[in-house]
Amino acid sequence: MAEEQLIQRSRNSFTRLARFFNQLMREHLVCGPVTVQQCYTLEALVEGPKTMNELAAEVGIHQSTLTRVVEKLERQHLAQRRRLTKNQRSVEVKITEAGKQTYLLLDKASSQMISDLLDYIPQKRQIKIVEAMEEVTELLNPGNEAFQKLLSGCRCSRPAGGDNTLISIQEK
Repeated sequence: MAEEQLIQRSRNSFTRLARFFNQLMREHLVCGPVTVQQCYTLEALVEGPKTMNELAAEVGIHQSTLTRVVEKLERQHLAQRRRLTKNQRSVEVKITEAGKQTYLLLDKASSQMISDLLDYIPQKRQIKIVEAMEEVTELLNPGNEAFQKLLSGCRCSRPAGGDNTLISIQEK
């Protein structure tokens, strides 16, 4: 297979995987108390308190969007924020006990959804697919050096005048 064809197939697969999985998660959570972004935020907080910057990086959303997500979680008593005494500009977020219980229910339901999804894949291929997904996930981890190199190798450019209708990625 030609490299260009492999790149195109990979790009299409990544894009569709992200879209389809997010759609599946939205549908899965539609009857629940939280959105997909709120679910990802609770998942990140189960490991322990995080600053807003750390949380935004882990969840993969802009800090202004995260602020709205955390505000909604606070209104539902699933998370709480506090200013750090050593740096008043820094805000730490932690999950509440109700947030932990909510996350555990979501985690159990999500695990069942993934189990059901894996049932559609022949058992002899399941391990290879999961291992490949883990390898790609590690490459796409913002803390990974390869991810940082990918980010530093591209820059977004917008047309003059702030018109956002055309955005292109160019090499440095």
